[in-house]
Amino acid sequence: MAEIVGAALTAHAPLITGKPEVSKPEQRDRLYAGFREAGRRLQAARPDLLVMFVNDHLQNFAYDNLPAFCIGLAGSYEAPSEGGAAFMRIPARTLRGNPEWAMALLEAGLAAGIDFAYSHDIESWDELSVPLHFLMPGGEVPLVTVYTNCAAPPLPTPRRCHQVGAFVGDFIRARPSGERVALVATGGISHWVGTPETGRINPEFDLRVLDHVARGDIEPLARLTWEEIERDGGNGGQEIRNWIALLGAVPGWKGDVLAYEGVAEWITGCATVWVHP
Repeated sequence: MAEIVGAALTAHAPLITGKPEVSKPEQRDRLYAGFREAGRRLQAARPDLLVMFVNDHLQNFAYDNLPAFCIGLAGSYEAPSEGGAAFMRIPARTLRGNPEWAMALLEAGLAAGIDFAYSHDIESWDELSVPLHFLMPGGEVPLVTVYTNCAAPPLPTPRRCHQVGAFVGDFIRARPSGERVALVATGGISHWVGTPETGRINPEFDLRVLDHVARGDIEPLARLTWEEIERDGGNGGQEIRNWIALLGAVPGWKGDVLAYEGVAEWITGCATVWVHP
């Protein structure tokens, strides 16, 4: 039987690597240390595959066609591309996908009534490039991606994201092979982007989310409404759907918060969390 051998939650923001010099050094160092510790634990888990819960930044899906959930069937991911590499100051590289595994997830999901879309060609941005720069510097483990619409309403509810994550977890554990699968979710926490409040961070919201994650008390997060997240976490805070989906895949697991910094210069409340039984 397949096994979920590790799980991590992280922020993603292009300025984490693109403009490290604008942050306060002590904040940057603590956050980088958290990323690296999550990476050390992930590598120690020796996964055969990473399943990543992430969101698109309008590279792949325009406002007139936004799937609630999309399985990436790509054979490879440029994370980052040549253009993204210059902006994020991460060397361009191509990471392997696993389209056969992703297709099996897609087919099982559709058969079970999960409303998955799919794409054979995914253009990634900071949702993969920045976290994986720290978590998987060698780039040796293939990826499968599950994209959630966190960009423009109507968004899938946090409850639905939790249900989809639970399906993914059940699918993994039902695999007949001895695969070792790790989960990574990236996004948030609070941030306002492209609005009059751009640059605002709400540490109170962030720490409340982290407290629920640390205690494995996910129900209050699943009950959050779009309006509540928008008010307290901003439009960027809607990305916590990725975290909630991952936590649905590992019921009862709790979070070990490795770092939290509200980095105004990066326009993001940033955290790294290791999730464990």
